[in-house]
Amino acid sequence: MSAPTRGYLTLAAGSLRYLEMAVDMALSLREHTRHPVGLVCDEATAEMVTERYPTVFDCIAPVGADFRDGRALKYGVAEASPWEEAVFVDADCLVLGTLDHAFDALADRPLAFLGELLTRDDDEHHHGFSTRRLMRTFHLDHYLKTNSGFFAFRKAPAESFMRACLRSFVEEARPRLRLSLLRGCWLGDEIAIGLVGGRHELRPLPKPAEMYWPAEFESLDPDRPTKPLLHFIWPLPERTFRALMRVVEERREAAGVPWTDADHWVAEQAGLERMAHRRRWLERLKIWR
Repeated sequence: MSAPTRGYLTLAAGSLRYLEMAVDMALSLREHTRHPVGLVCDEATAEMVTERYPTVFDCIAPVGADFRDGRALKYGVAEASPWEEAVFVDADCLVLGTLDHAFDALADRPLAFLGELLTRDDDEHHHGFSTRRLMRTFHLDHYLKTNSGFFAFRKAPAESFMRACLRSFVEEARPRLRLSLLRGCWLGDEIAIGLVGGRHELRPLPKPAEMYWPAEFESLDPDRPTKPLLHFIWPLPERTFRALMRVVEERREAAGVPWTDADHWVAEQAGLERMAHRRRWLERLKIWR
């Protein structure tokens, strides 16, 4: 039997909380795919997986030393991938339906993120930055506004693209945008992806988008999801959060995977509530943009 050429990847490094979320994400994903599911991580996390969760992941791949900066970890996923084609799903996600169709996008493009390719005629808000201002600052005609929690890629071209993102993050975005953090902007991996994706005029994943966006969280019914992916990027309504945690616990029990409590998700929800409170405060003061 030949080795698989396609699979899913997630990422957890330097944080037990992210490992616990990655386990829950992987178990939810397995209900909707027959493709293998792998974990990209550091050595300490790999040891914990081998000891605690030996049945959850089909493979464990080390993230390269060049990507060990916390904001640059995701750029190392392509080089770590054991498969020629992969779909990445962030650890802080729960899968609610099939995502296998994301592989279809690779038939006519080497890499595809969620989002939209913007021009200078557009001016949108991305982590506190004006996208038009980013294009002017970095002399771009396009900017890829994306959520990097879900993307598909072919290994070889994605390695080159992600290396360019790492250089952009270190040499462009971080030094030139650092002062923007004082007014509440967030300088994560997506800004450099936006810059490099804009230079390459990288087309995003086809719409409709697979992911629930914050404006849709209030209407999310875990028993009847209308989209296949929930990314914890905004606090959930308490009733929805409790319902999802019941499902997560039952899924672990059914898989024979150790479960103590939902502290990792409770901490994530609390952090998102603090973030949302801060963002609303900044918007009221008109500090953003």
